[in-house]
Amino acid sequence: MEAIKGAALTLLLTLLTGASLAAATLRVGPGRTYATVGRALQQARRGDVVEVYGGPIYRERLTISQPVTLRGIGLPVIDGGRRGNVIEVKADRVTIEGIKVVGSARSSMTDYCGIHARQVRGLRIRGNVLRDNQFSIMLQDCEQSEITGNNIASDITYNPIMGNAVHCWKCTDMRIHGNTIGHNRDGIYLEFVDHSYIYNNRVSGCARYGMHFMFSHHNTYQDNRFVNNKAGVAVMYTHHVKMVNNLFAHNQGTSCYGLLIKELQYSTIRGNQFVDNTVGLMVDGGSDIKAAGNVFSANGWGVRLVSGSSNDTLTHNNFVGNTFDMTTNKSYNGNAVDGNYWDKYEGYDLNHDGRGDVPFYPLSLFSMLAEQNPSMLLFFRSFMMTLLDEAEKILPTLTPDTYVDRQPAMHPYSI
Repeated sequence: MEAIKGAALTLLLTLLTGASLAAATLRVGPGRTYATVGRALQQARRGDVVEVYGGPIYRERLTISQPVTLRGIGLPVIDGGRRGNVIEVKADRVTIEGIKVVGSARSSMTDYCGIHARQVRGLRIRGNVLRDNQFSIMLQDCEQSEITGNNIASDITYNPIMGNAVHCWKCTDMRIHGNTIGHNRDGIYLEFVDHSYIYNNRVSGCARYGMHFMFSHHNTYQDNRFVNNKAGVAVMYTHHVKMVNNLFAHNQGTSCYGLLIKELQYSTIRGNQFVDNTVGLMVDGGSDIKAAGNVFSANGWGVRLVSGSSNDTLTHNNFVGNTFDMTTNKSYNGNAVDGNYWDKYEGYDLNHDGRGDVPFYPLSLFSMLAEQNPSMLLFFRSFMMTLLDEAEKILPTLTPDTYVDRQPAMHPYSI
């Protein structure tokens, strides 16, 4: 009797919630049950799978209002015809996978998207290709969602209508990983996004930042590659961020950085590679940041510590082949710069403990003069530059003596 009552209750709840007793598969394409994706989505119920077969181009704009899976077979193309958002998600626990999404509208007044979701949770966007969209993926006020394994790029070059590849606003507990992102304004943009994990993404060719944080706390980004962007990553007005084992490479040009820090607190920069950037790491207003175990190689400037940066620690990093290892625009150093390897260090180690017996001053006179007057770079590698730097080593006058590594490593660290 109890079993019968339980079954009856389950049936009643199923009818009240509109859920199917068993998930159905609705097939879309030539010779299938449905000719259009929109019609199949209208007929789909909670938990159903809408399978879309490749071949024709589905010139539709879609709204998903049930927790269903939209699955592409053979990478079908859904083309929005540049009329609004291509796919609009309005339900929790939706999965979109294996679809090529193209043709959102473009506007300087409205942000149009390939895939757009607002106030949903449990959204999964996996293994899709997105092209020819203003914003490729935009999530607003979403929770516990995943963007993984997508291939995203845009052909838009006109700045007022150029959008971001992955744009998240006021979200929490996001997972963004395994994506390949090409030309966009920003590759990944996070604003008011907390407790999220961004890892194993490859971002290149972006017109502004490979990744851009604004007011986004308690996040980790790890094992990403930011290559050939205007700037690799910008982390701004944020606290408690972990930046681990990322590559920042070939981000070059005027005001270009591998990693730009602006007003960041209580964060970690560990195990990263900064290679061939105009500036490897720029810290402007950082406090209580620990940068350890990183490699700064072949950059114009390895590290620039400017403005109100204080109580930061740089230790156990390798500085190799940079034009200038470090520079600053202030005379007082409130940061700790100890225990790093500097290939420009010319000291000795008489007791063989692996540490130099004399301190290393990473700021050269020429770098200080260039910081105050960029036109000085015209004299880079000149006899005058060499003469100034050698004279400063003998009689220090302009370089702040508080910028000093008192325990420089004699050999590079294995990182």
